Amino acid sequence: MIKRGGYGKKIRYRLGLWPNLLPKSSNKKRIWIQAVSVGELSSINTLLQSFINDPKIEVVLSGTTSTGQIIAEQKHAKHVLASGPFPLDWFPFSSLAWSRIQPDLAICVDSELWPEHMHQANKRDIPFFIINARLSNRSFSRLSSLGIFRNLLIPKNLRILASSEKQRQRWIKIGLNEKKTRNTGNLKVDIAPHNPTSKETKVRKKKELGFPASSIVLVGISTWPGEEEFLLQCLAEIREKKLDARLLLIPRHAERRGEILGNLNTSPFPFQQRTCPDENKSETLIYLADTTGELNQLIQSADLAFLGKTLPPRHEGQNPIEPISIGLPLVVGPKCTNFTETCDELLIRGAVQQGETSDKVKKIILQLFQSEGQREKMSKAGLEWRKEQGSPTEKTWEELLNYLN
Repeated sequence: MIKRGGYGKKIRYRLGLWPNLLPKSSNKKRIWIQAVSVGELSSINTLLQSFINDPKIEVVLSGTTSTGQIIAEQKHAKHVLASGPFPLDWFPFSSLAWSRIQPDLAICVDSELWPEHMHQANKRDIPFFIINARLSNRSFSRLSSLGIFRNLLIPKNLRILASSEKQRQRWIKIGLNEKKTRNTGNLKVDIAPHNPTSKETKVRKKKELGFPASSIVLVGISTWPGEEEFLLQCLAEIREKKLDARLLLIPRHAERRGEILGNLNTSPFPFQQRTCPDENKSETLIYLADTTGELNQLIQSADLAFLGKTLPPRHEGQNPIEPISIGLPLVVGPKCTNFTETCDELLIRGAVQQGETSDKVKKIILQLFQSEGQREKMSKAGLEWRKEQGSPTEKTWEELLNYLN
């Protein structure tokens, strides 16, 4: 909280002091949706709009991170009953918030397990859903080893709408009733663009960043510490091959800009910074996108993508669906544990290439820069995979609506 800042705003909400809401109506259902950060909030955007547009539903929206709260305020605050920071998950704060919000249904997104929050729902006999539900390898291992103590974390009123069949089976293995689980698919599929980037759009996006239309752009998607330096090394080696390579850096956390600028200032390559634009872009070799919430627009300028948080010591991986959905060939590091099923499918289909070490990842990137045909083949495979996924949002909406009815 100290590092990222912005947590002081509406601090009373975090202490459970939510405003006293309008009296509940007998012909409306009140839904409390908790989405931790920008990623979770983005994944439920269409679903949230469906709730907001239903006259029989009123929504209370909460989040945890300061960046997520900014997006929620900008996009949704005027359309929901109330919006604010999620209360600290400790009895006095959680109980107070519940007594003020009084939902008829509680929903969390992705892999959230808030023990006190779920306990308050169970205590009041309020149904509790986790949508787009998944368990990382570590969470699954820990929950599997808890034995009878799992009941402290997994209340009897919990229902799961899983992001894949494998994830659904994990919830069943840790003790959830099979009838209370459904595989509705990964909501992040729906937030990604549904069409490949056209040649005209790519040229225009490159021009906006100061890259020539003929250049080959490598984008680092949601990069973490150490990965920017790695991509700078890749750029240097590629340009030694006399290829017109350019680099677009989109760090996972924009507040790391100072650290990244330190690396860029010691590199031999001229660069641009999105938050401090320079009119002269003619010699731009690197573009630092140090903003939040613009990834889908920015990556339309790229020809090849590297997925962040996949190089040691990190292994969790970021969302691979967004680049795949616009036809970007994707390279990942040794592990992507947060999106294991998706990455495995994409690897099998040939839309993703994976390196077992940093050096092998670099070698793959260099090979793909030199082979337009291989990039096109990967692009086509990714687009075919995306087309087959359908709409997980529609499936989730139908399940929730059937339950409410």
